[in-house]
Amino acid sequence: MTRRLTHVGVVFLVIYGLLFFRLEMIQVLNANSLRDHSQNSREITLVFDKPRGSIRTADGEIVAQTVAVSGKQGRLRQYPYGPLYSHVAGFISAENGGSGLERTHNKFLAGEDLGVRIQDNRDLFIDRARTGQIEISVRHDVQLITRAAMTGHVGAAVVLEPVSGSVLGLWNAPHFDPNHLSSHDLTAAMTDYGVLFSDPEQPLLNRAEFQNHEMGSLFTIVTAAAAIEQELSGFVVPPLEAVTPVDDSRVITHTDGVCGGNIASLMLTGCFPGWATMGEKIGRPGLNDVSQRLGLSESSPIRLEGSPQGALQVTRLDLSASHAAIGTGLHATPLQVAHVFATVANGGSRMQPRVVERVLAHDGKVLQEFGPSVLGQSISKETAAELRELLAQNVIHGTAQDLSISGMEVGGMVASPFLAKHVWAVVIAPVTLPEVVVAVLLEHDSFDDHQTAEAHVAAITRRITEAVLRLPSSNVGGS
Repeated sequence: MTRRLTHVGVVFLVIYGLLFFRLEMIQVLNANSLRDHSQNSREITLVFDKPRGSIRTADGEIVAQTVAVSGKQGRLRQYPYGPLYSHVAGFISAENGGSGLERTHNKFLAGEDLGVRIQDNRDLFIDRARTGQIEISVRHDVQLITRAAMTGHVGAAVVLEPVSGSVLGLWNAPHFDPNHLSSHDLTAAMTDYGVLFSDPEQPLLNRAEFQNHEMGSLFTIVTAAAAIEQELSGFVVPPLEAVTPVDDSRVITHTDGVCGGNIASLMLTGCFPGWATMGEKIGRPGLNDVSQRLGLSESSPIRLEGSPQGALQVTRLDLSASHAAIGTGLHATPLQVAHVFATVANGGSRMQPRVVERVLAHDGKVLQEFGPSVLGQSISKETAAELRELLAQNVIHGTAQDLSISGMEVGGMVASPFLAKHVWAVVIAPVTLPEVVVAVLLEHDSFDDHQTAEAHVAAITRRITEAVLRLPSSNVGGS
């Protein structure tokens, strides 16, 4: 009997030890991931009514600030431009946590970062509230342009500076007013959040960064890069109207009849059978290699620096080389699409996209600066130059003529993936010395045919590009 009790005691001790070890694993080793988890609102709710720094644009507009108010809380978080920056700055709520920069950069804004908390020697001995101000790369004038161009549409627009990776504009529709969620009327804030959360259009979702859509023919820029690297620029695809992949999967057709030729011809005509044939020539490993180097099928999908991890699924080229070459089944976000074309625009050098430029002290002193970060040389300068020429010719003579801008040479593409209800357009401008890349996604396409839908998204993209390049600064990224 005593021996049995001893065995039972040992078993319980082992179980207790395992539970204790597991608890330590969760609390210590996984502390960072738990703190940053999207469903963990504790970090925000604890500092909801505390002093908090402002968020301002590159051209000096305050988009989030804490003001003194009468009442029990004494402070209220306000968003002067309402929905204009709802998916960039995000919101902070006593009941629903937060989103955007309010969440991902909470430690700076709330003064929990050591560099913010201790700004001089006296802070070691005196307990006083220190908060950090955040300056973002988004320009107010660019943001106004993207919102105006996207009025009445569901989708997203991204304006990216290729040489630095700075996001100059990021607009999502539908959107929301963060002032309603930061209200001291907790019942009203909870009600508003519930309505937004249950809305099938998902106004709380940052589509530009976290909504995947099939790339379709946009992916042929990757196929073209792989073909150039394998010295297949001169390879001529015989005239085709349709092609059956070697694995006998769905036949790939060209709706405008017979097409073929080299990669320049395939780009100009949007020749799916030709690109599929080129894909078979390259092989899936070659396509996958370039895709990974450009950040489309990495182990961790590209997102803004500091954004929550795990919010995007990894995409892979799982289909045959024929279908992979035309982007079938390969999904990407508007930010990822802009990122790929920005790499081409930047001579093949891939820059980490970012929206936070610097953290400032209460007196404007720079505490931390987030400069350009190079992720690697994805493709050679020569390959990138050849791709830009292909994109320029596509605007002059090819399927993207609706993107042309008078007096300026630009490069770009439009795409409406097969059987999809969305359309894409991307512009590099100017194509010789690129200043911006503009990527636009329109969802819920209600047009009668793909040609009309592509013309419409191209018009929006061209409108944004023209307006941004007309802004006073010769280099739009320098404010």
